[in-house]
Amino acid sequence: MSIVYTLVRYLKDDDYPDSTTDVTAVGGQAWAELMATPLEQLVYVYPLTQEHAERVRQLTGITLDLETYEYFLEPEEDGSR
Repeated sequence: MSIVYTLVRYLKDDDYPDSTTDVTAVGGQAWAELMATPLEQLVYVYPLTQEHAERVRQLTGITLDLETYEYFLEPEEDGSR
């Protein structure tokens, strides 16, 4: 089983994603450490907060604009692999 990790951005108070970025290359273990969750339990949607912002930037090069957007890490099983 292969997991795809996606960083999803929503305008605040909006229900539809503004953008999605595949961040699978960072690796599940790095995301598990950031979310303080064992890798095998990293299966839910996780909101990214100011607490996560600097590490997300280090891992992905993406700067979180938390004034304008809400961000989520969304792991899901990749059915194509």
